[in-house]
Amino acid sequence: MGRRLLQNGWKFGLLLSILALLASCGTHTSQPAKDRSQSASAVADTRSPLALLAQARKSQSPERENLTLQAAELYVRKGQFARARNLLVDLDPDALTDPLYIKHASLLAEVALEDGSYFLAHGILTANRLENQWQQLSPEMEIRLRELRSRTRLLLGDTRGSVEERVALSSLVTETSAEQNNQESIWQTLMGLSLPELQELSLTAPTDTLRGWYSLALLGKQNQTDLERQQAQLDAWRNNWPHHPANRALPNDLRILKELIENQPRQIALLLPQQGRLAKAGEAVRDGFFAAYYHQLHEHNRAPLIRQYDSEGDIIAAYQLAVSEGADLVIGPLDKDKVNELAMLPSLPVPLLTLNYADVQLPSPLPGLYQFGLAAEDEARQAARQAFREGHRYALLITSAQDWSDRSARAFSDEWQTLGGTVVNRGQFVGSGDYSRVIKSALLVDRSEIRARQLEQLLGGKLHLQARRRQDVDMIFMLADPTQARQIKPTLAFHFGGDLPVYATSHIYSGVSDPKADRDLNGVRFTAMPWLFDNQSAEKTSVNAHAPVADIFSRLQALGTDAYRLYPRLPQLAQVPQMRLYGATGALRLLSDGRIEREQAWARFRNGSAQVLPMVAIIEAP
Repeated sequence: MGRRLLQNGWKFGLLLSILALLASCGTHTSQPAKDRSQSASAVADTRSPLALLAQARKSQSPERENLTLQAAELYVRKGQFARARNLLVDLDPDALTDPLYIKHASLLAEVALEDGSYFLAHGILTANRLENQWQQLSPEMEIRLRELRSRTRLLLGDTRGSVEERVALSSLVTETSAEQNNQESIWQTLMGLSLPELQELSLTAPTDTLRGWYSLALLGKQNQTDLERQQAQLDAWRNNWPHHPANRALPNDLRILKELIENQPRQIALLLPQQGRLAKAGEAVRDGFFAAYYHQLHEHNRAPLIRQYDSEGDIIAAYQLAVSEGADLVIGPLDKDKVNELAMLPSLPVPLLTLNYADVQLPSPLPGLYQFGLAAEDEARQAARQAFREGHRYALLITSAQDWSDRSARAFSDEWQTLGGTVVNRGQFVGSGDYSRVIKSALLVDRSEIRARQLEQLLGGKLHLQARRRQDVDMIFMLADPTQARQIKPTLAFHFGGDLPVYATSHIYSGVSDPKADRDLNGVRFTAMPWLFDNQSAEKTSVNAHAPVADIFSRLQALGTDAYRLYPRLPQLAQVPQMRLYGATGALRLLSDGRIEREQAWARFRNGSAQVLPMVAIIEAP
């Protein structure tokens, strides 16, 4: 913990303060703050931090600490977290009265969260002394602390604990908007749990309120591909849980189910390449799409009318023909250049769900344009967020010279630096590549070897010095295909980088289990398409039985399946920005520009086999 704090610029005094805080017991006997400290608090909002600090220097305890905390709080409100941190770490929590200690803990936890030090924030918020203060807290402070605890636990993967904090919070908030935001946060957090977890917790959660929430989340996630069934189960849930808080104010995405059912498209045009270089890819997407279509038809004996059009040739004419023949929604094309053409239209008579992303810059989002695809950039940004959440700050990139790898590297770097991380270097190989040379250079091992030789020449003898890698790296992001990665990972170990965590995109995994070939990838974590590990999917079973394809096209079948699952949910995703559709390609969310962002599951190689890891959804504040 101390190493991370120092890497992030935290003063050494912070470590001492936190250790003292965590060691504090619940038998603290300090007296309450004086009346004059309380009067100083009343005017804090009208004064600047500098004025408060000037007054603090002239004051005695506890007024001095109280004024300092007020100044720190103003810095936090202004977003000047470094200034707040410097003030907070100079205070001895053991010397603070209970009210000031509580305020100190809340501010320091907020600063730690902002800095990405989630374990530190958790330690602050669960310290013994603070735990013994709950009965004395004002409602406002309890709301603040429970909000911080919920956020922290979610960031650390404790979804159940996060939900429990928010359920406790629901009994404290009184404003309607705050209550709605808290309920929506509960809902979106619950949707990050897996179906088996929701099934278990809906039966075993310790309170009726929690069981009701888990039961509602179960039906919400279990039937995302079936609007009618989801509505029927929602009606049954409302009858069974008439007094549950969620019954009084349903989650936003469930509230509009009936509207979705009534207004879903009755005729869909599917624009895919039926000839040319993308014909095979078009077939794979089509097979996944119709697997989902026939599954719905089998379940309900009804489905929308599908008309197919060849996207080769004039794509504008194909779109206009589909509209003239009665399409309520157009899905496709697959070719990026054709997506660009359609994105440049002045308007769209009917909504369009493309199966790739435009790379033209539009002055504003085109109404009715939804863009969906398998962008490698999404995975790179996801890897950056995950590595940062896990405490890493200094990244080394090892990438191929291919276009997708270059785009992904830029996406990772942009996201990483936005979060506050540093890209210390990037090593790039070409083709099969000289991996040893590239990695030695990226880790600065070659410079270490040169220095060793120079020292031997200077001293005139063999010194038996061992080269060292650079020490300003704490993780590696690798962009490579399976063949390349199988050579890169052991080469990293050979050049003293075997202790560094390695993150990768789904390109590292072929989709076929090969423990013998993949044993050198042990420990590597990578984003993984759920489709590849889902043995229960009716759509996947169908395409494997009737339209088997090479592994390279399997992901496109998943794209087709999700395109069909998405179409009735588009208005819902637009109205509820926090909503995610948990599909075959990942957790899908609609951004404000009409682009659908994917967040995949995580997997790790162990004994040469790819194993899916528990998925933790990170929910942004409404």
